[in-house]
Amino acid sequence: MTGRRAEAAVVLEAIPSSILSFEDFIGSLAFLSPRERSRLKVAGGEILDNIVKHATPVDSGRIRARASRRGDSILLGFYFRSPSFAAFAAGLVGGAESASAEPLFDPARRRWRGIGLLMCRNLASRVVFRPGESMDRIFLEFEGGK
Repeated sequence: MTGRRAEAAVVLEAIPSSILSFEDFIGSLAFLSPRERSRLKVAGGEILDNIVKHATPVDSGRIRARASRRGDSILLGFYFRSPSFAAFAAGLVGGAESASAEPLFDPARRRWRGIGLLMCRNLASRVVFRPGESMDRIFLEFEGGK
């Protein structure tokens, strides 16, 4: 699929049930193989779930997701605005650009945190968190065919 270019976008509500709409969106992308669709559904669903649960309130109540293929590379981006996202991105090990997640146990909640982001790092070749003044972005890059 080298040289092939395609892209699509969807606007999702910042509510938990939007994960089903996200999965339908990814499932409809003809420029992805079944295996690529599965990887994007799992990793993207985790990111969307984290935005909905932990980045509230999301300005306008909407999250835009965009998937594109550039040659053998697949990019999945999430675009939204949350007043709490910059602090989250600043707290990542290695900073927002390298975005390495290290799971840790939260004794107050009696649960592990960060395992989903670690899973995303294992499925994608790169995960980047970019806070901004007018828009926050999360990008996952995948090598096609894996």
